[in-house]
Amino acid sequence: MRSRVAGLVLVVVLGGVAAGGCDGSGDDGASRDAQMYVATIRVVLAEQPPPPDPDVLPVVYVVGVGETKIPADVQADVAVDLDDDADIRFADKRAEAIIEDEAHAPVRDDGVLLAVGDLPADARPMLLEVEVYRSDQDSSKVVFTIGRRSSQWTVTSSSVLSETGS
Repeated sequence: MRSRVAGLVLVVVLGGVAAGGCDGSGDDGASRDAQMYVATIRVVLAEQPPPPDPDVLPVVYVVGVGETKIPADVQADVAVDLDDDADIRFADKRAEAIIEDEAHAPVRDDGVLLAVGDLPADARPMLLEVEVYRSDQDSSKVVFTIGRRSSQWTVTSSSVLSETGS
């Protein structure tokens, strides 16, 4: 299953590269937007408890906030880059990731939901607001400061805006 998904992602990536031309990609070919998502997801993953089964990748749902849609080529770049780190699932709406009829409305498959605000254009510093949601009793809003280091975009700091639960 994973190899079939990886093959599909590779086809989407190659199609996006052929159609997209120059889009501010880094040296590794991933777009600036994909690098910002990857950097943010890696920081969030580092702060999550490990899955009970070490052979199972953690599940991360990613959804844009409001009218923000994450383009398919960016989704493909992120999925390929994080293939060994997490099971990345993009959703069009929060409801796709949350089990509303269970107590405390947890994220499906014991995952975490990242509701990502608009990616900054060229503001300095680049601030990205993300809601990190595990359940209605365990969520926080974090502002990530993102900067360019060498040829990659990375998270340089983060600040929790508000937190609920434990």
